[in-house]
Amino acid sequence: MKIEQIYTGCLAEAAYYIESNGEAAIIDPLREVGTYLKKAEKAGATIKYIFETHFHADFVSGHVDLAEKSGAKIIYGPTAKTEFESHIAKDREQFKIGNLTITALHTPGHTLESTTYLLTDENGKDHCIFSGDTLFIGDVGRPDLAQKRKFNHGRFSRNALRFLE
Repeated sequence: MKIEQIYTGCLAEAAYYIESNGEAAIIDPLREVGTYLKKAEKAGATIKYIFETHFHADFVSGHVDLAEKSGAKIIYGPTAKTEFESHIAKDREQFKIGNLTITALHTPGHTLESTTYLLTDENGKDHCIFSGDTLFIGDVGRPDLAQKRKFNHGRFSRNALRFLE
């Protein structure tokens, strides 16, 4: 298992490269996709999935270009509506990357389609989560971006609190 954070300080944005047994996934890719393609090529891996935690308002994502260049599927969480080819994951839907499993957990709050991705290792142990801007260390993301729409607050609380315990 390989997990690499690709951090862009000028945007305070982190993308992630995840790899296992010749398969890779990218979470929240930046506009310039060459870095991800080179990492996968160097490792002899195929980029299988591109996970978006939410629609980004603070930077331009490279998900569409990366999908075109790699053949990977773009994954968004429940309630997302895209104008490009993508897979809209169901809450708790699982995706395999080599020996790893990524589970989509719908965590609306920052935006209505916000999704946290749980990474489980080859031994079935929860390893980490990728929350986009939903959770921060000691804080939560800006919920005002959901534009005061109604959603199931109880489900969000259970999902978020499960990882804070």
